[in-house]
Amino acid sequence: MDWDDPLRHLAPISGHPAKKSKVLSSELSAISDQELASLKVNVKLDRFGLASARHNRAACILGSFFQFLEDDGRKILAAEILAWIDTEDNLFELANHLVAAILLPFKASGGKTPPPISRPSIFAKEDDEIEQTVAFIEPSRRDQIKLKRQCLRREGYQCIYTGHFDRRSVKNQEVTLPQKAKCGATECAHIIPFALGNFNEKDSLEAENKALIWWTLYRYFPVLQGKIDTASINQLGNVVTLHTDVHDAFGDFQLTFWPQENVSHSYEITIMVPQFCMESKSGFSIIHLEQHDADIPMPDPEYFKVHHIISQILEVSGLGCEIDELLEAAAEAAENLYPNGSGDLGMLVSQKMLIHTWV
Repeated sequence: MDWDDPLRHLAPISGHPAKKSKVLSSELSAISDQELASLKVNVKLDRFGLASARHNRAACILGSFFQFLEDDGRKILAAEILAWIDTEDNLFELANHLVAAILLPFKASGGKTPPPISRPSIFAKEDDEIEQTVAFIEPSRRDQIKLKRQCLRREGYQCIYTGHFDRRSVKNQEVTLPQKAKCGATECAHIIPFALGNFNEKDSLEAENKALIWWTLYRYFPVLQGKIDTASINQLGNVVTLHTDVHDAFGDFQLTFWPQENVSHSYEITIMVPQFCMESKSGFSIIHLEQHDADIPMPDPEYFKVHHIISQILEVSGLGCEIDELLEAAAEAAENLYPNGSGDLGMLVSQKMLIHTWV
């Protein structure tokens, strides 16, 4: 059965005001940190937010992005805010667009990856037999099989966070479980969600939405441009091996990895939910990723940064919970109206539910 892309259910993404109002963001993005501080963007947003509840809502969203974006994206946003501070409709439109094109798609698709088809036997670990097997599997799931195998080899058949060994690999005798070590179910987890690279070109709405999502990502996270796109979402730099429970938290933006300066492949862990009970393999908030196969590239720290930044914006703005409630209501409405009916009809119901003005 085909994988149900969670972003197929999105309503049309609202436009960005730059499409109708040119901003010289490319020039302002070259300003120094000192000049950026002197622009007092936060002060101006605070004043803007005093006008009404709607103004305050827009200021909160824009302020959250401005607080957490890296300098290259922050300067672009600063240029836009300052250019439109006296044009409230443009700032309302900008705030709506940032939620619809970044926060909602990431929250809707985080942790959702088409599962690989199980290997037919322990002998499938031989490359030639695997290639014969996956030739008959749909491309999206075929990629996941190969990715998971490579990730497992790179990570020593372990979850990068807990250190749990992959249960299936132990069972298939691909790795020997050390004494006192634990094992469990693991998954190949995408850092930038898999759904951003998987779309039906014949669906004009889906294609346009994903084009807008990538345009917006490149605008505020310029480091991604040239590194990753729809065609390269399945690159090894964008996937890691995670225990299924850890993957759930990571996909929900409740657990993040922030790269440590001057220490390659070391990350500080941030956990948003105190009830999360999976302990890190180090027992501390800093973990180090080991490369067990030198021929397989390591995860790209810039992707972890983007994931962490979006997590922080969702948390501070309060939009994480709000988006969850909206997504749950849309899914429930579609299921109640068409429990055994057309998937297309259910999708239309979801899209109508997700037509939402955030500001």
